[in-house]
Amino acid sequence: MRYVVAYSADSGGRAALAVGRLFALDGVVRPAVATITPTTWGYPSAARVDAEYAEFLGSHAAQALAEARQILGDDVDAEYVARAARSTSEGLLELIEELDAGLLVLGSARGSPVGRFATGSVTGKLLHGAPVPVALAPRGYRPARRTRLARVSCGFVGVDYSAAAVTTAADLALRHKVPLRLVTGVVRDRQMYPALAGWQSERQIEEVWRGEAAQEQAAALAGLPPEAEATAEIVDGTSWEDALDTLHWEEGEILVIGSSRLGVGRIFLGSNASKIVHGAPVPTVVAPGAPGA
Repeated sequence: MRYVVAYSADSGGRAALAVGRLFALDGVVRPAVATITPTTWGYPSAARVDAEYAEFLGSHAAQALAEARQILGDDVDAEYVARAARSTSEGLLELIEELDAGLLVLGSARGSPVGRFATGSVTGKLLHGAPVPVALAPRGYRPARRTRLARVSCGFVGVDYSAAAVTTAADLALRHKVPLRLVTGVVRDRQMYPALAGWQSERQIEEVWRGEAAQEQAAALAGLPPEAEATAEIVDGTSWEDALDTLHWEEGEILVIGSSRLGVGRIFLGSNASKIVHGAPVPTVVAPGAPGA
């Protein structure tokens, strides 16, 4: 199994490398650390500007990959790839297809708070079209150097709606031999209804939600392979960020969420998925939507 780690010589690239290391330390996967540069024009100029530009891009890519190699050191057996493409997203998609990679790792844009993820131009395109799960590294993500993947949590809505996410999460957990946790969030405003309805009504509705969620979780757990070590939790909050912060997270844990139903065979983020991606305090893996999901 190959994972592609998109690397740029900045904080986002270094966070992506940290996530790549998380997956690779157990020796199950060999990451391909990739730097994508723009293609040069296809004809020579009299002033050799094209050659100078190509030389500059080649030097920049080699320097970036040398830095990545130094950061990972000898702990990780990785391949380092420099590619030229019309765009970074196009180059990464071509490399994924060429390597038959099973996952892509991306870093956050600079605008996010430390510990959270912000979508940039490249990640935005790939989060609305990648054919494989995409792991997103929060800005500044830097676990201890020897930290391995410890647990896979999965954002769970229901057996049918979350089928692609559960499949991706279970595959990751089994591949890396770590526990799986299904997590269902009950997210509501501080007051769901007008004051005259009373808090008792809100509590009753929340209890119904919890009961239905527990039944769906039990059905999902029963459908997992027998070798899967899996548990389930229900968490609530006034926002997705609040609910996610309420959970206990292991060092080396990741969260898997599903794509919108619009993303058949590809990733397409819906409104709730976008809020979770930007609010999660751990690396988040977005699973492509499955046909019929």
